[in-house]
Amino acid sequence: MTEIKEKADFKISLADPLFFSLQGEGATIGRPSVFIRLMGCSVGCVWCDTKYSWSGPPVEEKTIAEILDFCEKHEGAQVVVTGGEPLESSQFPTLIEELHGAGLRVEVETAGHIPPSEDVLERVNQWNVSPKLKSAQISEEKLPKTLAWLRRAKEPYLKFVVHRAEELDEVENVLDKYSLGGFPRNRIIISPGGKTREQMEHRLFALAEASMNRGFRFTPRLHVMLWGDKRGV
Repeated sequence: MTEIKEKADFKISLADPLFFSLQGEGATIGRPSVFIRLMGCSVGCVWCDTKYSWSGPPVEEKTIAEILDFCEKHEGAQVVVTGGEPLESSQFPTLIEELHGAGLRVEVETAGHIPPSEDVLERVNQWNVSPKLKSAQISEEKLPKTLAWLRRAKEPYLKFVVHRAEELDEVENVLDKYSLGGFPRNRIIISPGGKTREQMEHRLFALAEASMNRGFRFTPRLHVMLWGDKRGV
């Protein structure tokens, strides 16, 4: 009983207040979702649209009990754990354990440079893994050393933020680098870069056609199209 209470009182540091919205990109685009944006990221993508999540202080701290109560109020919604880089948070394993224990469907968005533990792999329903291309201008040490763990994940997807159609050659090189040539093409998602609708719109048609021709999936960033560069959506 004491352990249950301690878990309920366990606090999670958030870069945004808990919010309910539509999943804006990837395989479950348009799905009602509760978003838990964890604090902290050392990856350092130059085009990142959540740089405020890189370092503290957090916007707020919520207990596990408060998070589960918020999720309960949005019946039928999945939960998206994002960041920042959620796997850098020491609070991440406990959060995943409790979300899974509550019977919630959980997606995790990660850059992939930190392999998850086997317990976490078992408890997450879907992985949205986004290896960074050269345009992100990150250090070599922040690139994944391996993505072999994707073969043990329940619902793995690769998502690449792309600004020019020519970068799809680089995507192919990344697949070769991590021995993912046999990874299903319908689980490889191309997402156009851009913090505003205007920045993104001019890329849509060229990237959609180029992605289709290679058998990749393509999704726009729905939240940017609907709300622009706004937090908490």
